[in-house]
Order: sequence, then structure tokens, then C-alpha cells
Amino acid sequence: MMRFYPLPDGVNGGAWAFSGGKSQAVCTFSSSGEAHASGGGGGGRRAMLICRVIAGQVANRIGFGSDSVAGRDGELYVFDTRAVLPCFLIIFRL
Repeated sequence: MMRFYPLPDGVNGGAWAFSGGKSQAVCTFSSSGEAHASGGGGGGRRAMLICRVIAGQVANRIGFGSDSVAGRDGELYVFDTRAVLPCFLIIFRL
């Protein structure tokens, strides 16, 4: 599936930390608008990756046996960074 991933300003390398069995995940979004809104930051140059994601076994909450977790508003948290395959890099100015 195609997903959007806003490139972070350097905080934690774009990964989200979780407690429990899974330690970190990459948060991807189903639309560019949601990805842009989550990126934070002010004006200036921004970048966004359009990625293919191999979601694997998707769960509704964090647990053992799942490869990714479906979040609110089209978010998908992917636990294996190798499953996020960059296709296009878009650089833009606000």
C-alpha cells in the first residue's frame, strides 16, 4: 500500500517509542494532509516521503504477533523499518 511519511526535524529519527513487546515503530499516514499536520515545525523547507509499506499482520492495538498497528485517522505504525520502502521524496517550502 502507498503511505505518506513526513521527514522529522531530527527527533528520534522519526520513530515512535512504545512500551511493551515492541520498542519502536515508524508512523505512516494514509494522506499527505495528515502527514503534513503531524510533522510540526514552522515555515521553511519541509520534506515528505511517499512510501510503499509492507504492513504484514495488522492489529488494532500493540501486542505480540503483529507486524504493524492501525492507529486513529489512517495512521499505521510499522515495527520493522525494512517494511517501509521509499518511492518518492517531495521537498517543498511553506
